[in-house]
Amino acid sequence: MKSLTVSIVNYRTPQLVVECVASLKRFPPSRATLAIAVVDNASGDDSVSVIARQCPDIQLIASPDNLGFGGGNNLILRGLRSDYVLLLNSDAQVEAGTLDRLIEVLEQQPKVGAVSGRVVNASDGADQDFPCRFPSLTQMVKRMLTGPQFPADGQSAPVSLERLHGACMLIRGELLQSVGLFDEGFFMYDEDVDWCVRARNAGWELLLVPDARILHHGGSSSGRAPAGQRRQAPSETALRMRYELRRSRYRLYRKHRSLAEVLLLKLLTDLVMLAASAKTLLAAVLQPARREEARALLRANARVMSINPLRIEVADHGV
Repeated sequence: MKSLTVSIVNYRTPQLVVECVASLKRFPPSRATLAIAVVDNASGDDSVSVIARQCPDIQLIASPDNLGFGGGNNLILRGLRSDYVLLLNSDAQVEAGTLDRLIEVLEQQPKVGAVSGRVVNASDGADQDFPCRFPSLTQMVKRMLTGPQFPADGQSAPVSLERLHGACMLIRGELLQSVGLFDEGFFMYDEDVDWCVRARNAGWELLLVPDARILHHGGSSSGRAPAGQRRQAPSETALRMRYELRRSRYRLYRKHRSLAEVLLLKLLTDLVMLAASAKTLLAAVLQPARREEARALLRANARVMSINPLRIEVADHGV
């Protein structure tokens, strides 16, 4: 029988990891043996002890440093020889039949290198917003104008996508050998997009499987709301992730887009930050109680505008 290893990266979400592992054990695949590995990304809380106590039969790696999403997964993926690898967010859960359905699609279609399930809200089962194409300037403008995207909506058969949802991605083991690991130059965000671009460039197809559902809380580690939603007052962690998102996007463009597009992205990003800063200043004048929040937002915006995309290294770290 073939083997499946599930890779989970934790950052201060131990109870969600326990629930994620429990769902995998409750609904294991019949088409492959199941192994579960968890990396704790230097959470600095009781994550390791909680996970070790409640999930004693899994592989648990305590990283001394926070390596981000890609780096954390690479600790598990490097040297792994499983037939299939499932990258699963710590705040996600599988349902009955999810794993078998994803494996079935890979078994039936040898040119497909990776698949993703239908990612839905854990709270109400509604589809989560997911931009499923490379975030080109055209696509980002379109998204601003048209709003959330739901690629699984109205679909029953597998759908070919440019990128898969990083919350749940089942990969052929042989694909890791040909495409490589995650680029650890991305701390968080867009490392999955970069990997999907490299997989497609190597000739592999990527599919969304609409009838294989994944329950996803979203934003549990980053402090950001799920895509398509916004919180009124961003947390300190969310503001840091705002910086990481822009830095990762510049890195993505440095690797896969022209210099002209990189510079245009920088111009548009800074204009958006300036507009947001003006709005924040106006809100602080009209609502003095929100001035401390406004200061934090302005500092975060200034940090984003300070990024020089031309100084971002583009070597394939960890690949």
